[in-house]
Amino acid sequence: MAFKDFMTKIRYWDNLTAKWLMRHFYFMFFQIVLFVIFLFWFVNMFNVIDTNYQISRTSVLERAIMTQSINTTIIVLLLLLNSFWMLYIFNGIQRLMNVLKDISYNINRLRIQNK
Repeated sequence: MAFKDFMTKIRYWDNLTAKWLMRHFYFMFFQIVLFVIFLFWFVNMFNVIDTNYQISRTSVLERAIMTQSINTTIIVLLLLLNSFWMLYIFNGIQRLMNVLKDISYNINRLRIQNK
């Protein structure tokens, strides 16, 4: 086996390893972090709902603060869902980029072999 072929195989395996790490480590890490944030928010949301039943009906200030708290909870839910969606989109872009790199790598190998 020639040195050039050996280095080509090493680059190929290095590329496969890097793809595996990007696909399985980084995205899983961010998904786990987002899931922990989501769980924390979900438990906190139940505390907000529980507090809603404990406030008095006559206090306008308490009702206004509770309404603001519920609106903030809805906004946080939407931001978390947006984060999950963006992570999904970035994962798709990353996979597409890896497929295009593989195609480019194989086309360049065929060009070199045909010369």
